[in-house]
Amino acid sequence: MTIARSFASASSVRVLGPVFLALAAALTACETPRSNLMTVPEVAAPYSAVLAVAPFTNESGVSISSRDILEVSDKIVASLNETTGINGSPDGGWQAVPVDRTLSAMRQLGLDAIRTEAEARAVIETIPVDGLILGTITEWSPYDPPAFAANVLLLGHDDRLRSGFDAAGLYGRTGDENGSKSDQKTGGVIPAVDLILELDAVNHRVRTAVRTYAESHSDVTGGFDPPERYYLMVYDRYLDFVANQVVSGLISRERATIRPDS
Repeated sequence: MTIARSFASASSVRVLGPVFLALAAALTACETPRSNLMTVPEVAAPYSAVLAVAPFTNESGVSISSRDILEVSDKIVASLNETTGINGSPDGGWQAVPVDRTLSAMRQLGLDAIRTEAEARAVIETIPVDGLILGTITEWSPYDPPAFAANVLLLGHDDRLRSGFDAAGLYGRTGDENGSKSDQKTGGVIPAVDLILELDAVNHRVRTAVRTYAESHSDVTGGFDPPERYYLMVYDRYLDFVANQVVSGLISRERATIRPDS
């Protein structure tokens, strides 16, 4: 099953738990219906921003090498750098710094992981970037049919993340009556958007999305017919699809939750 939804909301906290449930309680978003899979590789971001991606933590119950964990973050960085602005401009989307810069900032701060909002803000300001993507891997199955699941959270610098938001450009007007206000400042960072992603290739909808993704990346499918077989058989390639879904899901959630000033 594939699910992209928000964490349940409660009261603001200061500690990031192993699966980010604590920090997610600071969000005001309610449980949302299951959304459709995003299947377009290039995604239009609602505003321009420079982001960093921290290494994901592993709560999958299986051993994952540090190299593989870093590979997930690297692929998300690559997918972020493929986004465009709302007008199709390549320099108007979400861009990402290399994971090495995030790791360097964490080492400079003496951090082996990011566990608190204060640590997240410190990393954001040390790099510096507008926002930081954190995640916890909750399922890792590299065998055909592959599966991957994760809890993902985008934290933003409260002064910078949405500074490039253009309501008129995105909505064609100065206000969006369907949006919801989510900018709760908590110690200098905004828990901007969260995502629970479950991508099990047993699910028909997931396989359909993999096929669409594979068809748009025919240069790397190795001549497989159907083309998605390459992504289902080679987990490293499946993680390319996963990274695309992470970025697509975060952007979709962000576009649904931001509300321009009226």
